[in-house]
Amino acid sequence: MKNGVRILVLDDNVDVALGLAEILELHDYDVTVVHDGKSAVSAFNKDKIDLGLFDVRMPGMNGVEAFIEIRRRNPDAIVLLMSGYADDEIIETALKNGALGLLSKPFEPDELLSKLESAQATPGTAH
Repeated sequence: MKNGVRILVLDDNVDVALGLAEILELHDYDVTVVHDGKSAVSAFNKDKIDLGLFDVRMPGMNGVEAFIEIRRRNPDAIVLLMSGYADDEIIETALKNGALGLLSKPFEPDELLSKLESAQATPGTAH
């Protein structure tokens, strides 16, 4: 872990989550993977997470609900959403509540890395 940025990946699709983790680790990010919203809230509160990468649609607590709960406890939390449903009003709710942005699935690794680099360059976001 050269860059020191800790990313929490939340996706109920295990293969997608592990694939994202592998890409991020190849680019020197420290990655934690969880597969449900409650685990994401717990990990964000327990670990020193710099940035969350959350899938929107999941059973139980979805990625937006997890983000809003995390933000309630930590107003400075940074989360980038992922979804195959770009017109979903739940995404609009997250963006209005401070989500960093949305990656529309499927996306290329370069698009993800570019968004993460932009987040790190923005004052007040991941270091």
